[in-house]
Amino acid sequence: MSTPTDGRTGGAVPRAAGPTATPSPAGRSRLGELLVSARVITQAQLDHALREQSSWGGRLGQNLLNLGFVDESKLSAAIAMHLGLPSVDLDRARLPPNVNRLLPLELCERFGMLPLGEKVHEGKLLLALFDPTNQEALSAARRASGLQLVVHVATATSIDRAIRKFYYGEATPQAAPGSPLFTVTRNTMEAAQQVLHDRELVVRVDELERKVERLTALVQELSNRLPG
Repeated sequence: MSTPTDGRTGGAVPRAAGPTATPSPAGRSRLGELLVSARVITQAQLDHALREQSSWGGRLGQNLLNLGFVDESKLSAAIAMHLGLPSVDLDRARLPPNVNRLLPLELCERFGMLPLGEKVHEGKLLLALFDPTNQEALSAARRASGLQLVVHVATATSIDRAIRKFYYGEATPQAAPGSPLFTVTRNTMEAAQQVLHDRELVVRVDELERKVERLTALVQELSNRLPG
């Protein structure tokens, strides 16, 4: 049996009380509605973030961070509290070294999740996600592992760091409070700048495509006017 332990206490990472259930679709609001009901963001901020997501893609939580509407640690804590799920600090938790064998890398990177360990005799997989309301992610993890899920909430950046550490073997920096190496503000600003650059590039490409279309139409029109 392999289970993670918390580096601060040496004890096991807490599990959700009761059955090892994940948030069910019924009776659970989606992430945006959850955050509005928990008063972490306003409805106007949610609408803004959803428009950004519709236009440029990305995860809703990351868009909220990029827009500066919420702090990552507060966002993660609100999700865990509102859903009644345990949270895990991946920068401090001591995970089994074989967690990279429990789920494919592609799934972890696609959905922003990380296996924490397994309880073989109980048929359970301990799993950390930033957005535990993502039913597609939960279904994919269940199919890939063949196990019941015990869901924990973790910040998106800590999951990314853990993926680099356990799947790529990188010696990632520890995100200690106040450390200049890895802070939510720094990463949010870098992501926001990248999004702005990508938008400008998309606009330029779109303008070029329209110009090409107009020139193509003009050439076709001139060709039609020429005698056969």
